[in-house]
Amino acid sequence: MQYIFLSHDVDWRKQGPPLEHILSRKDRFEPELFEKTKPEDLYHNIPEYMEIEEEFGVRSTFFFRTFYENGDVLDYEDDIKQLQKSNWEIGLHTDPSSIDDLDKIRLEKEKLESITGKQIVGNRVHFLNYSPELPNKLEKLGFNYDSSLRHSKDRIDEKEMGYSRIHGIIEFPVTLMDAYLFTCMKIREEKIISEFQKTLDLGRSLSENNVISVIWHDNVLKMKGGRMYKQILEFLTSQDDVEIKSGIDLVKILK
Repeated sequence: MQYIFLSHDVDWRKQGPPLEHILSRKDRFEPELFEKTKPEDLYHNIPEYMEIEEEFGVRSTFFFRTFYENGDVLDYEDDIKQLQKSNWEIGLHTDPSSIDDLDKIRLEKEKLESITGKQIVGNRVHFLNYSPELPNKLEKLGFNYDSSLRHSKDRIDEKEMGYSRIHGIIEFPVTLMDAYLFTCMKIREEKIISEFQKTLDLGRSLSENNVISVIWHDNVLKMKGGRMYKQILEFLTSQDDVEIKSGIDLVKILK
């Protein structure tokens, strides 16, 4: 089985980035969509992701930061509650400034748990700022898994697949991420399904039971490239040997 660990990093405050940031990236959107959509709604797509994933009968993990520039994770409280109610997983998107400090990670975890009302067991560091000492800290704080490791930005090989166990933490390296695909690897929108096919074929050649970890950021769903998300799920769910899982559901299988 090729397991897809499907996740979304929520990198921006709910109100979206500053207007100048959005205007400087105007060409990433279709002109008609850009003109008719409120700026704050261009980057906030959690309800749309839920609708698409519900259509295909899958659940994913949403990683939320606790430090947002000019915003607060509490602004996402309604989204988080709705995600939880419908069985999506909430994970911590740890700030890079916290990874070398156990107490800082604990405070971030506790802040997010004050919203969820339940233990957070999954972690991913913002910007994939991985540290070799991170798994040890995460284990001490009660996490089950991390997905912050990526070896390169411009290629996909066996090092970016599967999982490892470090200090009692399951580490899922990031295999496919929208930003790397479209920016670093220069994959055109019309070739994205082919890239997923190639990645699946590589995984199949490595193991009958492989893990492919996918990040599709919350903010890209309305952008060129990112808007292919529904077609990606349509392709993945058509494969007989593919199962799409949230992080916590995958951990339950692997343990």
